[in-house]
Amino acid sequence: MKISRGQFIAGVFSFIPLGLVLINYLRNDLTANPIQAATLRTGRTAINLLILSLACTPIRNILGLTSFIKIRKTLGLFAFLYAALHFLIFIGLDFEFNLSWIVDEIRFKPFIQIGLSALVLLIPLVITSFNKMQGIMGKWWKILHRIVYLAAILVIIHYLMATKGDILQPIIYAAITFILLILRIPTLNKMEFQNESGWLKSINNFLLK
Repeated sequence: MKISRGQFIAGVFSFIPLGLVLINYLRNDLTANPIQAATLRTGRTAINLLILSLACTPIRNILGLTSFIKIRKTLGLFAFLYAALHFLIFIGLDFEFNLSWIVDEIRFKPFIQIGLSALVLLIPLVITSFNKMQGIMGKWWKILHRIVYLAAILVIIHYLMATKGDILQPIIYAAITFILLILRIPTLNKMEFQNESGWLKSINNFLLK
């Protein structure tokens, strides 16, 4: 499978938050509570990348940047990677893979149940994200991948419930996600603006190669 320049660039930028966490950890500069900091930063990065992946289709429609459809896949895969790391830090570093502790924590904290549900929903999307699977599944591939909308909603609810104190940031995330989901209503999703700007075409061609 050929990786486009847009996918490569998206992948490089997606690795940066993880690199920063590792650098901060090695320098003993990951706050006074490094496990909590790593959990929060991987979780927030997962949300950022998931929202960016949802923004790719509207960008394609409005600006005619077809290259963003490939970028969408890359961002979605990295969103899952960070969500999985977020969960692994929780069960591994925070609870030392002690099953009884983990089960009790999940049982009594609904926001963890919601977050775990979102992660589980993303798994079949990752498994079927490759071109070969798309060809095998046909129209069912698109139907299955609409699950990402439910996963996004669950992620925002998880973030809102997990936040202590200032909830402005999760509310902003919720508003952005709501707008991006509204743009997927069939009548709005079909709106494509013809743009003849040469610089946009140049950017699109550059990202596609």
